[in-house]
Amino acid sequence: MTETRPTWHKKLTIDIPAEMDLYEKLKTYQWNASTEIDWSRPIQNFSEESYAAVKGTYSREDYDRLRAQERAFTFTNLFVGEQAALALCAQLTNMVPEMETKFCLAGQIIDEARHIEVFGRYLEKLGADAPANEPLVELIHRLLDTDHYGEKIVGMQIFLEGIAVGLFQRFQEDSPDPLLRDLIKLVLRDESRHAAFGVIYLQDKFRDASVAERRQIEDFVAELWRLFNHATASPFGPVNPFLQETFKDIKHRLNLIGLELRS
Repeated sequence: MTETRPTWHKKLTIDIPAEMDLYEKLKTYQWNASTEIDWSRPIQNFSEESYAAVKGTYSREDYDRLRAQERAFTFTNLFVGEQAALALCAQLTNMVPEMETKFCLAGQIIDEARHIEVFGRYLEKLGADAPANEPLVELIHRLLDTDHYGEKIVGMQIFLEGIAVGLFQRFQEDSPDPLLRDLIKLVLRDESRHAAFGVIYLQDKFRDASVAERRQIEDFVAELWRLFNHATASPFGPVNPFLQETFKDIKHRLNLIGLELRS
């Protein structure tokens, strides 16, 4: 599984039927960010309720700029994360031997390209710049550099995607911006398939994995956990009840695969 050259098939064979079901969904639920999102709408950076609490301190214009700057940090790091997911999928397409797994990963590549497009366009409309979080970039480089398929898939599909999905769901529920809510609704359609792919594939691969291989992946996940669980290193700020609930969901997915999350 560490070879960079792809496995060549002489005929179409299916080893993991559930992945073909995901591939069919992928083909059915593609969407075009240019035609299905109304980009002409202005961004709403705050609700009237939130402004009412600070209107004695900030003008509407100053508060709007402040909120745009705060949001730019989050969306810059999501933008970087989507680029990382695309690069990881491209690597994995050569690493996995199954044809249907290659199909799912190829489909995810176009999904991630679309997510890069929509978050990039949203950042342009925000009109504020923010740096990428260095611990997040370091984590991405670790995932790109490892030659173990399990570490790449767990790190991307279970851990990073799990945190991203938690954020997306919160945005869809709480964001004051209709444009963002519409965008996130479409992104979550893709993310549900990505999460399902990770669980389906790793359940199959770890069914007969050795104790040493399971331990290797669990040690790697524990390292990711420590990074995100450290308040100053988390790319999304201090660990709060929202992130704790997100980590709980990640732990559940790992358990489905047969892995333990050791903090």
